[in-house]
Amino acid sequence: FPVRHPTARIGRYALFDQFAEGGIATVHFGRIDGAGGFSRVVAIKRLLPHLVTNDEFTEMLLKEARFAARVRHPNVVPTLDVVASQGDVLLILEYIHGESLSGLCRKQAKTRKDHIPIEIAVAVMLDVLSGLSAVHEATDEKGRPLGLVHRDISPPNVVVGADGYARVLDFGIAKALEQ
Repeated sequence: FPVRHPTARIGRYALFDQFAEGGIATVHFGRIDGAGGFSRVVAIKRLLPHLVTNDEFTEMLLKEARFAARVRHPNVVPTLDVVASQGDVLLILEYIHGESLSGLCRKQAKTRKDHIPIEIAVAVMLDVLSGLSAVHEATDEKGRPLGLVHRDISPPNVVVGADGYARVLDFGIAKALEQ
């Protein structure tokens, strides 16, 4: 986590360096600052500036937050908050210290000239499947099934934490079966 000054401050959130970028958003190191010196490291997904005024993309990011917030499982990256103000749309996510599955595969191939060992690959996939099962079983506030489908499960959308657990992230193109 960078020790520099934040690049931006939005409400109680401090944004630091960007560490990922997708089609509609960037992802930054962040920090929640609270009363009494409270702080917590988070990941902040920020809608690209030129898309903030586009209602379709803003709604897409907000829909992602609504879907992700309905899933509570150790193998799914939690969405903690949503901020939509001052010309910004932010998703505040739990920061997972680790590496994307795609990054791990690249590093393994480069340094060891080999694939990830089968035992590790199986453990990662069991975690991913467990997380996806939680996505499919998510319910609304009244306990009705949402019928969520992730629709973009891929190595960049799986983060393997330093704790050894894999987690599913990025519900950007998830869909509820009712839609």
